[in-house]
Amino acid sequence: MKKYFSILLIIILLPSMLTSMSLKEVYDTADSYGDYDKYLQLETGEVYTGGLLIGKIFNPITGSLSSDEGIDVCIEGNGAILDLKGEEISISYCANKLDIDNCIIINGNIRYRGINLPPDEIFPTGSVTYCTFYKPHDYGIRIQGAGGGITLERNLIVDAVDTDWDFHYLHGTSLELLPTGANIAISVFYSLMVFLI
Repeated sequence: MKKYFSILLIIILLPSMLTSMSLKEVYDTADSYGDYDKYLQLETGEVYTGGLLIGKIFNPITGSLSSDEGIDVCIEGNGAILDLKGEEISISYCANKLDIDNCIIINGNIRYRGINLPPDEIFPTGSVTYCTFYKPHDYGIRIQGAGGGITLERNLIVDAVDTDWDFHYLHGTSLELLPTGANIAISVFYSLMVFLI
């Protein structure tokens, strides 16, 4: 059954993969809408490739956050296929929100990354609703140093790929205590997070 499902998925995806565009290109050209600084309205059945980083990056050498400030982003999938090609959609070290709705996400994951190192206490918020994940790398959804204000609702996650131990976000060392291959992973949990079935 798994073999037939994989063949069917390839047949469905192959024509669209030949004409795919990057998710970053769509992000760069997206306009603001409502409460969002970037509102990505994707096309049904189209394939968008690559990951997306919103917010800052932690530099373990200097112990500081660098890169652009985060912004509020909504990805309205409308059944679009996001082939992340081993990358992730990540909102990191900012007090902004990332809402993702109605996407098929393959070969990657979604990560909400916060930090609780005084004086820096920065937590992203957002939601992932009505998304299907197939063979996500590491995790389907990873909530790292965040929790309050994140809603996960009616998502389907199938066959998460175990890529060995995950890396600690402060020093880049892989740790046995951080296994991958889980559908949803939560660490350094803060406040209240809502799961709706």
